[in-house]
Amino acid sequence: MTLPVSYGPLETVVVSGLPPIMSIDIKVSAEEAARSASGEFVITGSGLPVAPGMETRITASGDLMLTGYVRDVSTGYDEADRTLSCGLVSRTVDYVECSAVHESGEILNKDVAAIAKELDSYGIGIETDGTKLPVEARHKLSVGESAFASIERRIRGRKLLLHDTPEGRLKLASKPGGVHSGTLRRGVNILSGASASFTERGRYSETRIRGQATVGTEKQQLRPQATATDSGVTRKRVLILPHEGEATIDRMRERAVWQARRAAGAAVTASIPVSGWRDEGNRIWQPNWLVQVKDDWLGISGLMIIKSIAFHQSDITSATLSLADPRALGGENPRGKSADGYAAPGAADAEYADE
Repeated sequence: MTLPVSYGPLETVVVSGLPPIMSIDIKVSAEEAARSASGEFVITGSGLPVAPGMETRITASGDLMLTGYVRDVSTGYDEADRTLSCGLVSRTVDYVECSAVHESGEILNKDVAAIAKELDSYGIGIETDGTKLPVEARHKLSVGESAFASIERRIRGRKLLLHDTPEGRLKLASKPGGVHSGTLRRGVNILSGASASFTERGRYSETRIRGQATVGTEKQQLRPQATATDSGVTRKRVLILPHEGEATIDRMRERAVWQARRAAGAAVTASIPVSGWRDEGNRIWQPNWLVQVKDDWLGISGLMIIKSIAFHQSDITSATLSLADPRALGGENPRGKSADGYAAPGAADAEYADE
């Protein structure tokens, strides 16, 4: 029998420059470069108190959650009520949607963080988690593409995530940001409605990465291949992808393993609704952070990575966490007792050989 779970205390949510909030939803993801929000607001008097493009910030009891702009405004009325709905988006949206402006369109001998900064023609701001990144010999910007599209193409082989921060900056992350305090337990702080789904869509028994080095004429330079296996796929399913950039042994191995792990993480969805927006240490739930979960009905027992969070507040305050095996986003083997269906491929290096 599941014990009743109480909802968390209401947060004091303020959207700067906008009227008082009636309800709000905020979506944050470790796999998306721009967080977003939507809300219902009080409207009185004549005219509209808000317009698209207006700068704003969302805070929850003083903690910053989003820095960006009003995206959409919708208003109306009937005989009894007036309505005002607004969509909001992180300031990183310009890095995602607008074409990068660069004089030559070519960047030489810089790592991906430096490349991201050089393509930041809109002044968004780039952060890293301090990990040393390899130098890229040449990065070519395609005509008209956004800085995000250009960088996302480059980081596929670099075991990196690209997501925004509450301050509206872009972050390159190669590992989980930390571990949340406390444990999520069924019947204690996990609300009813928790679920998990599994699919083999997008997963392959073998992921083969093929590339070509610019130096050398032997087969290992002209036709190298790295292969990562996914033991969760029990029949032969092969995916062959080209390597972006210079094809070295280490880079191709990393690209193969990263592709297999990300595919496994995308194929599993554990959705955990929780009371409140904060962990036991009073920290707001963060994407790309680890959390300890004990839910025997879903078969989860161990550390999981938070892929995304959907925050909600109206007359109640709750959040829904989307979870995966930590290896799916670049973390280490959790070594817990969760069901095998959650597992991303292990840490073994991919095999490397010429075709």
